[in-house]
Amino acid sequence: MPFDRRHVLAQWGGTLPGGEIWSNSVRLAPSNTGPASDVPTHEEMVEWMEDLAADAVANFHSRPDTGIHAQAKLTFLKMNVVDMNGHYVENTTLEHVYSPVVSGGSQSVLHPNQCTLVVSTCTEFARGPAHRGRFYLPLCAKALETATGAISAPEAMLVAVSAATFLSELHDQPGIDTGGAGDVHVCVMSSQGTGATNRVTAVEVGTIIDTQRRRRNAMKEAYQRAPLV
Repeated sequence: MPFDRRHVLAQWGGTLPGGEIWSNSVRLAPSNTGPASDVPTHEEMVEWMEDLAADAVANFHSRPDTGIHAQAKLTFLKMNVVDMNGHYVENTTLEHVYSPVVSGGSQSVLHPNQCTLVVSTCTEFARGPAHRGRFYLPLCAKALETATGAISAPEAMLVAVSAATFLSELHDQPGIDTGGAGDVHVCVMSSQGTGATNRVTAVEVGTIIDTQRRRRNAMKEAYQRAPLV
């Protein structure tokens, strides 16, 4: 099913211990709908990605408050205009490769690869299509409280503020707030039905460490067998 407008898909990711990989993505959309909706030109996309967005992603990944472990490496950022059918508009993928790679900004605690914190992207709507989204932080390094088995509320707030700062910086592209092709914002988008798009107005981070099942399923188990005597 189609989206209700053209938009920009930003995807970033890298590697985890043991050769595992990770990636996150958000969508940025203009205010007008349809196949002629305003999106940045190729030249604006390149300038945006290389001059602004690449730094915003790297700063978020390496900021100690974000709580990503140093063993989680950021290696790439891709930013591409997507049509209403979810396909790239250009044949060539726009990609920034980090060289050197960027390490997470914390070394306090090393949790398993599949253990993560969720950043929920919130809109002004409490229900319905595209009212809420999420992405998973790679390799959470936040310490757990002994009494609760969760991270503290102040630590969760640090992550939330860091994520909100990041998303605000990410949509600060050339030409923003001038209207037209430069005016796109981080949104939650649904392709169900006729499609729906709602602008992200806040983020939320909980105190419970989550398990990303897809990441766990991708890990290769090394079973050790011991016979009974």
